[in-house]
Amino acid sequence: SVAKCLAGDVANKCATDAVQIFGGAGFNSEYPVEKLMRDAKIFQIYEGTAQIQRIIIAREHYREAKE
Repeated sequence: SVAKCLAGDVANKCATDAVQIFGGAGFNSEYPVEKLMRDAKIFQIYEGTAQIQRIIIAREHYREAKE
């Protein structure tokens, strides 16, 4: 869960930065940056959003701390 959450956040940040660098052309389907942005969003959503992953991580840590 931690790896998925972190990887999704990093991929999304990198894709967002790439779109910003390309400016308006970053949303144009002629450039691969647009596909990278879509893929990063899907990666972040797949198997639960980052917020859900963080809740799962917190529950695991809380359970371990109780023991």
